[in-house]
Amino acid sequence: MRIHFTLLTLLLATATAVAGPTYRWVDTDGAHYSDQPHPGAEKIFLGQTQTYSSSESPTAASTPSRKPRTARDNSEFRYDTCAVVQPAQEQVFIEVESVTVAVQVRPGKRTGDRIVLSLDGVPIEPANSEQTEFHITPIERGTHTVAATVRDAAAKNLCQSTAVTFQVRQPSVLAPLNPNRHH
Repeated sequence: MRIHFTLLTLLLATATAVAGPTYRWVDTDGAHYSDQPHPGAEKIFLGQTQTYSSSESPTAASTPSRKPRTARDNSEFRYDTCAVVQPAQEQVFIEVESVTVAVQVRPGKRTGDRIVLSLDGVPIEPANSEQTEFHITPIERGTHTVAATVRDAAAKNLCQSTAVTFQVRQPSVLAPLNPNRHH
């Protein structure tokens, strides 16, 4: 049997819990509750509703130390995550001239915060504060490590990603040509 509750039914049941009996009946639409008698309804008493009273006084809850965290409050704001999502860890690029590095932050990046990329320990500043992708060209052959740091307008580090290592493989000018390779 399915039970069908509506917000009105739930409100009526809660409101009548203190005031008096509640009437319950079941039909093809499910179970229903009302404070008014209904043909074939069963009279039930729900008892007292549970209430909660805070032990803090209203003035204690409004002190500045208890204020809710907001995105505008830089001293309390934190990014949940920041990560290099492209390239993948240990990804290998073969015969490429460039690599795109994409960074993702959660929650979304705030206005004024910027992502600074580190490629092999060398910082790469973004062209603007909205930039989340970095196009690295030319890219040298070998193993590279990238990481991202989210910084606020005062250059304070807010989030640091884990490092991602990738490889770029290029044909060597010193190696003989592969006889199976077509020109």
